[in-house]
Amino acid sequence: MPKARIPYRPASCLPKGIPPLNLFLMWAHSPSTLPHAISLGTACFRDTSLSPHNRELVCLLTAHRLSCDYQWKQHVQIAKATGVPGAKIEAIKADQITGDEFSELERVLLAFLDEVLKGPEVSDAVFGEARKYFSDQALVEVVTMQGFYYSLARIATVFQVDPESFTRETAKEVVKE
Repeated sequence: MPKARIPYRPASCLPKGIPPLNLFLMWAHSPSTLPHAISLGTACFRDTSLSPHNRELVCLLTAHRLSCDYQWKQHVQIAKATGVPGAKIEAIKADQITGDEFSELERVLLAFLDEVLKGPEVSDAVFGEARKYFSDQALVEVVTMQGFYYSLARIATVFQVDPESFTRETAKEVVKE
């Protein structure tokens, strides 16, 4: 039985080609913002300079820090489909983002993102390290991605959006698209 705080909108309210995920059906209550959110989400998921592996590390840490089970459950499967080992996923879940399971580049990425999420600024030391490994474009993309996923997380948590069954096979299809 659904637990959502307000009813989902019908799938016919979604822009053409958008899958009827519960999150989108909830976001459809805001028809003026949904198409733009989907465009930004698509850009964050498909068109950034980050590798799919690093993108999923960003998604997972953001979901974890924002306590968004909806986002976490989906992105665990997507992360596995992009080759993120279970040990890294479990380390993020356990707040162990500085461990040996991560490469130096990944630790720098996660430290930068962690400070962005804690906000409002990033220390000079963390920013300087991030600039050694990532382009200006990638750093702006990380900040943009966490912003998009913050919005997604709050739609999911505030309105108690019911998670779909998101399997590893579904994730592989999403990654291929």
